[in-house]
Amino acid sequence: MFTRIHHVAFLVGDLDEATAQFESRYGVEELARREMTGEFELAVALYPVGESLVELITPTSESGWVYETYHEQGPGLFHVAFAVDDIHERMAELRAAGVTFESEVPQEGLDWLVATLDPADTIFPMQLVEDEKTPTERIEAFRTSGE
Repeated sequence: MFTRIHHVAFLVGDLDEATAQFESRYGVEELARREMTGEFELAVALYPVGESLVELITPTSESGWVYETYHEQGPGLFHVAFAVDDIHERMAELRAAGVTFESEVPQEGLDWLVATLDPADTIFPMQLVEDEKTPTERIEAFRTSGE
């Protein structure tokens, strides 16, 4: 069902402080930084770790899903995203097994499709991701995008 871990996301309060600490303590280098508006209202710093990404995420407004989650749970694990070849097929399989999702159809993520599983149906916060790029292509795309 899953092909690999696509990314692991962590909520942080101050993105600049978190990235400085992550980089200085662990010797990692920021790959890209993006902002999302609309439903998500977040800023994210991305780090390559092997063939996966680590996302450090902070809310950018005082409303929305990310803000509410941060203020209910505080900093820490936000979700683990598993790569799948066909997100619609995997969603159908999981629905048949009794799993529900936060929305009926996949949503646009940073540059991929994402489906968030209902936390009541999982042992930890989970997402499915369909990314048309291979891990190497994805990392190179972020690296050369200049963001």
